[in-house]
Amino acid sequence: MGRAPETGFYFEPISERLALILEGSPFPSDDHWAFVGDPLEMTSELARLEVANRWPGVDPEGLELQFDTDFDRAAEESEPPRQPAELDFAVDLLK
Repeated sequence: MGRAPETGFYFEPISERLALILEGSPFPSDDHWAFVGDPLEMTSELARLEVANRWPGVDPEGLELQFDTDFDRAAEESEPPRQPAELDFAVDLLK
């Protein structure tokens, strides 16, 4: 399953799904998702209108914004596990 390259509104045109996805989080399905816009620069209503402009026939009022409410799981999936850092220094220099 693909992951979002950046945080934003994404649209899947086959099933007409609009979602707000965090950077690095997996897409809700294996379908093709198109980036619509940055949530810092547009509201969800503006994202709906952008979708209707880019995909004729899509009813912006019929779109429901989906988002993952399990932030801990999304954060866990988006960050690779970190390895403990190893320190390599001469102890004699600390005295």
